[in-house]
Amino acid sequence: MMDVKEVFDSLARQEGPPSTTSVHRAMVAGRAMRGRRRAAVAATSAVGAAAAVLLAWSVNPWPEPQNSFVAAAPTAPTPEVTITVTPRAVHKGFARLRKEHPPKGKIASVPPLLMWVSDAPRKGQLLLCESGPNGSSCSGFPPLTKEFARVQGKLRGEAVWFGIAKDDVHGVTVVTRDGRRLQANLARNVGPGLGLWAIEYPSGTDVLRLVITDAKGKTLQKIPA
Repeated sequence: MMDVKEVFDSLARQEGPPSTTSVHRAMVAGRAMRGRRRAAVAATSAVGAAAAVLLAWSVNPWPEPQNSFVAAAPTAPTPEVTITVTPRAVHKGFARLRKEHPPKGKIASVPPLLMWVSDAPRKGQLLLCESGPNGSSCSGFPPLTKEFARVQGKLRGEAVWFGIAKDDVHGVTVVTRDGRRLQANLARNVGPGLGLWAIEYPSGTDVLRLVITDAKGKTLQKIPA
């Protein structure tokens, strides 16, 4: 802001020595100059505000109405789960056994085992082959007739049971003496009309029975431990 002295000096340069300069005229001139400065500052502020509004709108345009809808992209269909697996190297003897007794159907991952069905040398029987923590082996079994499922074996030194089941079977449950119910892993449609199941339960578990159920949970068979 220009003070009175600056006004006097300005007028002096224009109108002559300070002795001839009117104090009243100097004050009027000073007020006029301050007014012009305030107008210039106000105009600059207005231009800056308008530019800021324009910039904000370009970065964040006006929001859509609250009742607008956004179409969701269609999700891809869930692929079917396959039970064919790649063998793990820890399953000793798997490659040899698979070559000697090729699968009659699929190789199923039924944790903790890899299992499949193969033709047996003896007529009217099939082989159930398994590969897991104890290595790999096959054993023959007669077809299921009146039974819906059967315990085919137990791993030596491991709390693992495994067996076969008809395709009608959708659940194999281990019932313990203290009332717990443990679900076995079940792979259906592995061999000709057959599914395979296996369960690994906590060591020391006192198993009472196996309960075999259908798709609706109806009990088809009970197998004593």
